[in-house]
Amino acid sequence: MKHYSIVLVFLAMMMNGQNRRFFYEYRYAPDSTRRDSVLTEQMCLEVGKTGSKFYSYTVYRSDSLMKINLENQLKMTGAINIKNSDRKGNIRNSVTKNYPEYSTYLHAGIFTDKYRIEEDRPMEWKVIPEKQKTGHFNTQRAETDFAGRHWIAWFTEEIPIQDGPYKFHGLPGLIVKISDSDGSHQFTLQEIKDTGNKDTDYNVFTGKEIEVTQKQYNKLLKEYENDPTKGLKQMSMGNIVMKMDSNAETARWMKDRERQLKENIRKNNNRIELN
Repeated sequence: MKHYSIVLVFLAMMMNGQNRRFFYEYRYAPDSTRRDSVLTEQMCLEVGKTGSKFYSYTVYRSDSLMKINLENQLKMTGAINIKNSDRKGNIRNSVTKNYPEYSTYLHAGIFTDKYRIEEDRPMEWKVIPEKQKTGHFNTQRAETDFAGRHWIAWFTEEIPIQDGPYKFHGLPGLIVKISDSDGSHQFTLQEIKDTGNKDTDYNVFTGKEIEVTQKQYNKLLKEYENDPTKGLKQMSMGNIVMKMDSNAETARWMKDRERQLKENIRKNNNRIELN
């Protein structure tokens, strides 16, 4: 009975033209050498009339609270103090899709630059007769090869939206669950909420984006991985002065920072997109 009430509530939302939030649990293993080390993050697919946004709700909540805190600090003291411990969530990239053509864009940052990358790779699905109950929904299996991984999805025609988490879309119903073949990345629908007609300003700190192709972005990302402190070095040689007691201390700090960043890159080698 609970299942039917969820479907009826969803249909009522559609008839009223309201936006919906589909909350997914994202389970992933960032390090391919430690598959038992799994992280989780709450993600949100926000669906409206003209398109959808997919982003980390954990990051959104954390950044929203941080923004309020910084504004209060500035009013009271005239200064701000940003603590790394205040920032929650690891997934800083987001995805938007435009309806009805489902043009898809990744929004990602490298150092201080923000990029908008249009997805130009087709997503070709093979729908399989196999069916199962996934959560509250009757779902059907579909498979696709995308960005270097083989993906297995379970979609439901009970929610007639051809969308899903991350860049995934194109099935005759909402994707309720999807994972890659080795289980290192998995999205599972947890909850559905109505947001009315108001869009969420989920990019709290985002500035102007630079539009690049997937090939250009891959090149920029590779350059960053090879020299993650390049931007900091350029800043220290420009008009921005890094507050250090001596050039030797600056060099030591830069070396330590480069070591830390390269170690983080090494441990995050199991990206959702392999190619």
